[in-house]
Amino acid sequence: MSNKSREHRGTVRTHRRKTKISDRGNILVFDKGVGLDLRNEPQLHAPRQLIEAERMSAIGRMACSISHDMRHSLTAIYANAEFLERHDLCAGARADLLLEIQEAVLAMTDRIDSLLQFGSSGRKNPLVHARVSLVVEKAVAAVKFHPDGQNVSITVGKLPPAEADIDARNLESAIYNLLLNACQAATRSTRVPEVKVHLTEVDERIYLTIVDNGPGIPASVRSTLFDPFVTAGKPNGTGLGLTLARRIAEEHGGSVCLEELNRERTVFTLSLTKNR
Repeated sequence: MSNKSREHRGTVRTHRRKTKISDRGNILVFDKGVGLDLRNEPQLHAPRQLIEAERMSAIGRMACSISHDMRHSLTAIYANAEFLERHDLCAGARADLLLEIQEAVLAMTDRIDSLLQFGSSGRKNPLVHARVSLVVEKAVAAVKFHPDGQNVSITVGKLPPAEADIDARNLESAIYNLLLNACQAATRSTRVPEVKVHLTEVDERIYLTIVDNGPGIPASVRSTLFDPFVTAGKPNGTGLGLTLARRIAEEHGGSVCLEELNRERTVFTLSLTKNR
């Protein structure tokens, strides 16, 4: 190797900089001397940057939480799979082990889907004019297959042929989250668990009402119910169901509101605008 090459390599090593983050003078300095000067950034962008920073921070917190939960689920799956190798198990025991594995996989899938949906910045799919009742029926059918919805009586009122500009996939996800929350609340009732679903239209608005006969929502979380990672007494909840449901409803020109709460029933209403 020539002396010139050695000198060149030595120069590179001498000037190689470690990763550094500094806010001195409102300049962010990253690896390789790349700087982002914020002094000339319009102040109008500041709120958006703060919101994005908070969203990414929330994603980081949820990733840590999910990694812990998924490790627990994977441990259960691995242990049950080892039990299934035993030849002295009866058919009933094998069925129970398989059910536990399926429930663990379903829980992991729910958490991953929540993280991906929460991490996405806004709606990706175009709105299509379609019948809302079909989306409601799909969400109800999906919840009935979930372990927390199998033993709950879900009554759906007469569905009007209301149509709207919707992202059917996202809207179904929002309704599914609301229904699943209602079923989980109803299973904690001292009575027969029951959930009722009503769909109505008033002028240019469509309203989906979901009623459960659970014990209600604890007073400690009512004011922050729609904030990320807030759970109402569910040990395995991600705390994103209501957050995502409200965000999807807002993308459809509506919202999600807690309409009524008492010891006998809890009522949530999702609204949306017909024409966007």
